[in-house]
Amino acid sequence: MNTTDTPITDRYHRLSRQLSAALDDVPADAWSAPAPCEGWDAQGVLRHVVETNRDFLGRHVELGPASGELRADWEAVRALTQTILDDGRGEETFQGFFGPTTIAEVIDRFYGMDLLVHRWDIARAAGLTEHQALDDADAAHYLEVARSFGDALRMDGVCGPELPAPEDATAGERLLAFLGREPR
Repeated sequence: MNTTDTPITDRYHRLSRQLSAALDDVPADAWSAPAPCEGWDAQGVLRHVVETNRDFLGRHVELGPASGELRADWEAVRALTQTILDDGRGEETFQGFFGPTTIAEVIDRFYGMDLLVHRWDIARAAGLTEHQALDDADAAHYLEVARSFGDALRMDGVCGPELPAPEDATAGERLLAFLGREPR
């Protein structure tokens, strides 16, 4: 599958469902397990996904208060994001960090990449090997996106320094290493 030909709404639908499936399989005692993101546990990664998505969406649409239950809040933000992409509101333009953009482009470039990579982070923390595989086409797409961010990707609190990828690395492993994660 060539992800550049995949509509953003379809990619988001697939990636958000994959994250939800991984979350369904996290054992209760694994939420406090250390994640590959330094200083975070699995629950902290999910909190990051929920809070950053809510923050972005809240700048563009009316949001009610979060419930305080991370799993429920994830499903609510996932459903709202999908609705925004499906009903055309995602095509609204605004001035973003990197210049003029659309809501859909930001959802794909930032939050879509988060869905892919943070699913891996949570699965890795929880020992869920069946949820750690990254689709090569998605990984290649997001590696290109990540490279386009330049120095902004390495700002404090975003991503650590790039790590060397194994010689025989898959696209997913190259993406993870580029984002500062040890892929194996």
